[in-house]
Amino acid sequence: MIALLNPRSAKWGFRVPNSILTLGAFLENSYEYYVVDENITLNAEDEIAKLVTQGGVKYLGITVMPALQLRRAFDISKALKTRFPKLTIIWGGYFPSLHPNTVLASNYIDYVIKGHAEVSFKELIDNLENKPGAKALGQIAGLSYKSDGKILHNPKSEPIDPDLIPRLPYHRVDVEKYLKISKTYLGPRTVGYHSSVGCPFLCGFCAVAGIYKGKWLGRSAELTVSDIIFLKEKYNIGAVEFHDNNFFVAEKRVYDFAKAVNGLGIGWWGEARPDTVMKFSDDTWQMMADAGCKMIFYGAESSSEEILKLMHKGGTQTAETLIELAEKSKKYGIVPEFSFVLGSPTDHVTRDIDNDLKFIKKIKQVNPDSEIIIYTYSPVNFEDSEMSLAAKMQGFGYPKTLEEWVSPRWQNFDLRKNPLTPWLKPHHFKKIRNFEKTLNAFYPTKSDLKIKGWKRSVLKLMGSWRYFSSVYTAPYEIMLTQKLLRYRQPEIEGFAFED
Repeated sequence: MIALLNPRSAKWGFRVPNSILTLGAFLENSYEYYVVDENITLNAEDEIAKLVTQGGVKYLGITVMPALQLRRAFDISKALKTRFPKLTIIWGGYFPSLHPNTVLASNYIDYVIKGHAEVSFKELIDNLENKPGAKALGQIAGLSYKSDGKILHNPKSEPIDPDLIPRLPYHRVDVEKYLKISKTYLGPRTVGYHSSVGCPFLCGFCAVAGIYKGKWLGRSAELTVSDIIFLKEKYNIGAVEFHDNNFFVAEKRVYDFAKAVNGLGIGWWGEARPDTVMKFSDDTWQMMADAGCKMIFYGAESSSEEILKLMHKGGTQTAETLIELAEKSKKYGIVPEFSFVLGSPTDHVTRDIDNDLKFIKKIKQVNPDSEIIIYTYSPVNFEDSEMSLAAKMQGFGYPKTLEEWVSPRWQNFDLRKNPLTPWLKPHHFKKIRNFEKTLNAFYPTKSDLKIKGWKRSVLKLMGSWRYFSSVYTAPYEIMLTQKLLRYRQPEIEGFAFED
C-alpha cells in the first residue's frame, strides 16, 4: 500500500493536486494507493498514521516545493518516521530535485527522485517489493539514495511525452471540495491543469531551467481540449489555470486549443515569455481573446538589458518589448501580469531597483490594467549560470541541512520575498515593499474579487499622493487600510517554479 501526500502549499487558492494525481495515474493498475492533500485534510499526519496502522501503507511519496510546503513536508516526515521507523519515505518535486544531498542527509527521508517521477517512482516500489524483473536501484533514472553511508545519484530521468500521460484519476480526490472554493478573476469553479513540461529557455535565476535544461514537451491541443471538455462535462468547471512553466511556447498549439474551446464559456490563464507572445499573429491574439483567455503571466524580470543578459533571458526581450506587450494586451482585452525580479547581484543595486520602479510606473501609464508582481532575487542553480556564480562570489550560500532550510530565516526564501542575499540591504527591501504597497493601493489588483466599488476608491485615494510624488517611505496609512479591507495583493503564492 502507498500513500501520496501533497503537503499544504498555500494559504489560499489551492487547486486539485495534479502532481500527485499524475503519479497516481501510473500506479492505477499496479498498486493500491491513497491520496492525502493537506490543503483539504486538516490533519494529514494523523490520516497517514491511520493508513499505516490500519491500511497497511508501507510507502509514503511526498511532493515538495520550497517555502511552506517544504516546512510541512519536513515536519510530517520527521513525525511519521519517528512513529513508524519502517515506513519508507520518498521525496520528489522541485526542492529535492535541486537539493538531493541536503534532503538525504536527513534521517527522515529514505529516497529522492529528481525530475519527473512517474515511471521512476513505480520502478522504485517494484524494487522494494521484489517484483519479478524489477530494476536494481542503480538502474532507476533520477533516483538518489543512501548506500553504506554514502549518497548515490543515478542519471536524471527524462520527462515523459505529455501525450502518453493518462487522464488523471480525479476520482481519487473530492474534486467538488476544490471547485466550490475556487472562484477567481478567470471565473467560477477554477481548476488547475498541466498541458506541458519544462521550458525551452535557460534563465539563470529559474529552478525550471536547472531541472529541464532547456527541454519543453507539450501535450497536443487535441488531447488538452479533450481533458478540458471532460472537466467541463463532469465537474462543470468555469475556468482553467494552466500551471505549465511556459504554456505559450508553440503558437499553432495555442491557436488550435483556443479555437477548439471557443464557445465553451471557460476563462483561462497561463505563463508566457514576452518576446514569444509578441511574435504571435493578430489572428492568434484575437482567437485567444475570443476563446476566454483573460490573463497571461509574463516573466518581465527587469528593464535593464545588462540584467536581462546576466539572467540569460535570451531571445529578443527588451524593455521596449514589455511596453509593446502592454499596449497589445490592452487592444485585445487580455490582462498582462508582469513579474519583476528586483535585487540582482550587480554593482549598481540601488540604481537598478530605482530604474525598475520607474519603468513599472511607465507600464501602468501605458496599460493601467497591467498586474505587477514583484519578487526579490533568490539564487538557484549555482553551477549553471553566470547569475548564480555572481551570487556566490558576493557571499551567498545555501543551508546545509533541512533543519536550517525550514527555519524562520529561510522559510520564505524561495518565494522571493526575503532579503537573505548579502548585496540586498534592508533599505533596498523596504523601498521595494513600500513601493509595492503604494502601487497596489493606487492600482488595486483585479485578482482580489472582494475589492471593488467603494473599497477600490478608498485604496486609490490613499495611494494617489504617494504614487505621483514617488514618496514611498513608511506608508503606514496604506498598510492599515489594506489590512482593514483584507486586501490580497497579486502574486503566485508558492508557485514560482513549481510543478
